[in-house]
Amino acid sequence: MVLSTPDSDFITFQRQTLDKSPQDVRAYWTPERKRAAIPTHRAGTGVSALDSTPSNGSNAAPTTDPKQADMSKMPFITGGKLFFTLDGVDYVASGNIFMKNNLLLTAAHCVQDDNTGHLAENFVFERCYTGELSTEDFTFRTVALKENWYTEKDNKWDYAIAILNRDSTVEKPLQYKIENLLGRTVTASGYPTDIFDGAQMMYITGSVDERPDSWMIRDGKLSNGASGGAWVLEDGETVVGLNSFNGTTAKGVPYIGSPKFDAEFEKLYNYVLTLL
Repeated sequence: MVLSTPDSDFITFQRQTLDKSPQDVRAYWTPERKRAAIPTHRAGTGVSALDSTPSNGSNAAPTTDPKQADMSKMPFITGGKLFFTLDGVDYVASGNIFMKNNLLLTAAHCVQDDNTGHLAENFVFERCYTGELSTEDFTFRTVALKENWYTEKDNKWDYAIAILNRDSTVEKPLQYKIENLLGRTVTASGYPTDIFDGAQMMYITGSVDERPDSWMIRDGKLSNGASGGAWVLEDGETVVGLNSFNGTTAKGVPYIGSPKFDAEFEKLYNYVLTLL
């Protein structure tokens, strides 16, 4: 694996392994392997404090149950299913085309194990995936994430950006913004494996509350497999977070969480631009 750490902030690796071309990676992902791949999962921590009244106020709109996404429309047309291998195990997750037609936003835990530091391989992103079909598929040319993800093992660093092996045909990638999301309404999407066996993109809409160093959507029922899917503002074009972790509070309320996009996220994006 071609691995570099150009400074203390970033980890970059390229072309998965030296002996695998994009054609090799595509050939690896047979229909059987795709069906057998398991979802990634990352749990939230420190949930007992979240059982108090939501800090975004009692007038917050209730979170919707998961609904099937119309992938002919924004923001869902930018999304898809991500397949990868980590330590010999095949996984599925989610991601979205953002900022440029050859950039993909996903979760860091879909790229590197924060406990072992081991890096994933065999990346294939299938945009607008439905069962065994998709609009287009891509391998990764380069992927980058913050080194803090491994050194600090904290959900606040759970984001990664990949450069795809070619441009997507999507007309308009998502555009990111650094926003205070407290009380804002967002749409979160991805491929939870407990609905349609992960064959369809699903979404929820909910009001954002705050955790230490991260955001959360109470009663968010996007399960494992949705990791890496985007959180988008009501304009349908602005990505402000992603599905990172999920859990249940002490009172039994489910939630999903996102790292905060901040100046550190922007540093990663600007670093990736130097690799194009």
